[in-house]
Amino acid sequence: MSCHIQVKNLALTYRWKTYQKVIFQDLNLCISSASFVTIIGGNGSGKSSLVKLILGLVKPDSGEVLLNDKIVRPGYPEAIKTNRLAYLTQQIEDLFFSETVAEELSYGGDGLGSPDMLDILQTLGLDTLMNRSVDSLSGGERQSLALAQFMLQDAPLLILDEPSSYLDQTKAALLKTFLVKAHQAGKTVIHVTQFTSELSWGTHVIDLDQSDVHLVAL
Repeated sequence: MSCHIQVKNLALTYRWKTYQKVIFQDLNLCISSASFVTIIGGNGSGKSSLVKLILGLVKPDSGEVLLNDKIVRPGYPEAIKTNRLAYLTQQIEDLFFSETVAEELSYGGDGLGSPDMLDILQTLGLDTLMNRSVDSLSGGERQSLALAQFMLQDAPLLILDEPSSYLDQTKAALLKTFLVKAHQAGKTVIHVTQFTSELSWGTHVIDLDQSDVHLVAL
């Protein structure tokens, strides 16, 4: 089976003045299409770094990452621009560019008026906020908007960087249901988490705390 995401001989070291820390050294992975992969590990294990390498937000010291056999070039994620992946980051303040909630959600395409999406908007409490300015939203309301934006994107690859760390139980359950359905529909899911309770969400696990990092089937 071909790799949707391939990591080849990847090495990354963080350096600051005289301090340096090896994050990855000769890392190799093959994540096939329609996999649901959970990435777990302690603080500093490289969870977010691996996501940023896949996206092209970080340049490796050596090695390369390929998406559908095409090398990922450092810079603004090409796959996001071409809608080949959807990315939910922890830095939700970087996601919003429009004035109102409705305008932000309109970028999601035709799915906004679907029955499933209307249910999601109601569960997240966004159905009554459509005319509100994004600047006026509370922190929790911004989280809901970021989650809804992510769910609206019809991309074959979904990447989430520790989304549950800022979600309450209702939103986390909603996200889990969405990801399971997306995986069943044939999408590839990369889910970074610090919670062992979420390991059972998907089909495979990558544990970055292990000395021999590889893909493990559940």
